[in-house]
Amino acid sequence: MSQDDLPLDANGPAYTTPQQRHGVPLDYVGEKLSHAIEELHRFARQHPQQRQALLAPMHYLLVAHLGLHNMLAKANDTSLALRLLESSEAGLQSWLALIEREGDVAGLAGLDEP
Repeated sequence: MSQDDLPLDANGPAYTTPQQRHGVPLDYVGEKLSHAIEELHRFARQHPQQRQALLAPMHYLLVAHLGLHNMLAKANDTSLALRLLESSEAGLQSWLALIEREGDVAGLAGLDEP
């Protein structure tokens, strides 16, 4: 398998565009999204009867978080929101760490540049 065979564009061409920006660092935005996901997860664990009502807010938080980390394709997993709402705190922390470690708020770390 060559580097050309690797799916480097997890967001797909419909969701990517070159941009220059000046503002709040995207790492900061990602950190705040992570905290929002953690708080929603905590609430779902304390109020399991509310999980179905929390699916849409969790889904949109996950889409934003995954999109920010250039991993939007992972949001196509329709069971992700419920799985994370039902997961343990350790499971959620592990998932968030994986996204932060494997994703890239700067745009695929320049892997797609010649």
